[in-house]
Amino acid sequence: MGNIKQIGNTLHVEWNKFDIEGYMLFLQSKGLPEYNLKYYEDNDTYKLTCPSRFAHIFGIEERQNIRQWLPKNKFLFDYQDYIIYQFALPLKRYAIWADTGLGKTIMMLELARQVAHKTGGRVLLISPLNILPQTLDEKQKFYGDEFEIEMIQDRKSLKWFAKSEGQGIGIVNPEKFIPRKGDAETISECQFLSGCLLDEASILKGGGGTIKWALIKSCRGIEYKYTFTATPAPNDVMEYASQGSFLEKLRNEGEILWTFYTRTKDGKFKIKDHAKSAFYRFMAGWSIYLRNPKRYGFKDILKDIPDPITKEYIIPITDEQKKMVMDKPDKTGQLAMFPTSDEKLEMIDRIKYSEIAKGFIYEGKNGNRKSIPVPSLKPQFVADLIMIDLKEGRQVLTWTIFDEESKIIFDLIDQKGFTIKVLTGKVPKAKRMPIIEDFRIGKIDCLITKASLLGYGLNFQNCTSNVISGFNDSEEQRYQLERRTMRYGQIKAVKFHYPYIKELEGVVYDNINQKRERIQAEVRIMENYYIKAMEELSNGR
Repeated sequence: MGNIKQIGNTLHVEWNKFDIEGYMLFLQSKGLPEYNLKYYEDNDTYKLTCPSRFAHIFGIEERQNIRQWLPKNKFLFDYQDYIIYQFALPLKRYAIWADTGLGKTIMMLELARQVAHKTGGRVLLISPLNILPQTLDEKQKFYGDEFEIEMIQDRKSLKWFAKSEGQGIGIVNPEKFIPRKGDAETISECQFLSGCLLDEASILKGGGGTIKWALIKSCRGIEYKYTFTATPAPNDVMEYASQGSFLEKLRNEGEILWTFYTRTKDGKFKIKDHAKSAFYRFMAGWSIYLRNPKRYGFKDILKDIPDPITKEYIIPITDEQKKMVMDKPDKTGQLAMFPTSDEKLEMIDRIKYSEIAKGFIYEGKNGNRKSIPVPSLKPQFVADLIMIDLKEGRQVLTWTIFDEESKIIFDLIDQKGFTIKVLTGKVPKAKRMPIIEDFRIGKIDCLITKASLLGYGLNFQNCTSNVISGFNDSEEQRYQLERRTMRYGQIKAVKFHYPYIKELEGVVYDNINQKRERIQAEVRIMENYYIKAMEELSNGR
């Protein structure tokens, strides 16, 4: 028989039989970040002690956690209320994959507020540096001065916050978890937290990354844990596995692979056909995938968003560009100019042709690299599109993929009577946030930047024009790019300009369009599975 009791701040677990109950206690104890286990041979008894804050690992409430939940925030939409109070809070560890603009921030704040109150403990929000000001603005908008969020500036302050007594909510960027010289691999003080909420949790799917493992290991054993991500691409196994590991819903990341997935001939992972229903029942037990609340039976909050204005422009190739392509000794020039279905243009050539389209070509290696000008009609075409929309009174986001591309466009529109800023990887991190914040509040008329720097989490509803000069093969990146301005709350029709040179960029442009069509079909299928699985779970509760 097993016996669990709390004495003061210590939990005592004892069992003298390794039957099913004893074995379950043993398995649960493996999830403890710290414990003391002794075996007494004279009476064949195991005795384990651990801090009472880990009582939840054994499925019981810590005795002092007797507070009731606070009244719900009045600004919550019906689907947000449902996710928070029917699933996230009761289950304690939950992944919210909700599309951009569906209010992940208010859900995160509501969960943090409730957990801090219920437990009387410390709750940590982990959010990318560039969206910290936006998160704090949302807190003030929806909660006013009801509670404060403490900005955590460094690793030392993070340790102090986690171990301090009393109720509180703090916010920190994930880079603070990276160990520096002399630091321990993990921040063990995080085990004292009552809750941990990870925003833009796709950071976890970078296989083997330093931040990923520092977050997973540092946050192990925390009672309330949540992740928030704009809906991942369907069948994104690394997204599911990494967040399942963080939430401690999997023994290891491989568990989800060998249980539900198989490899296709091209080496990609695919859910086994016979396992799909079981897979989504499992996933719905600790996550929700939501792109359109209406499909789940909730209020249609997206119906009033004006349709976007999307325009494509095919720019002529110059004789110099054509010669640079056709003079290549291999077949890549012909593949660019006359693409066929049975041969593919390699990534290195796609990148090179993309450079040529934008009016330059890089030569040399990093550190000693220089750009050589190439006659192109595209930079001036892009500059003209920007100026037209600026003169219409629109704020403009110009998306690029190369630093040199950004510089060329900036030089064409600078000194034209508007406030133009460029944000590249060369801009020091300390100077990036003021630029982003000035654009977010409307002090900058046009921001030229790369999707890799600005593509996730930020809300730019004040901006109504996007000029997409540079794009790559990532449909996820393009989708995130478009959703910075096209989201719930947008009251104006947003423009999306896609200028490209067909012979140089057409292969990539066609590829992402095909991906979009395929992903949209897969999203509907995935939502159908989730809707069915969640209905079954709700009916069974």
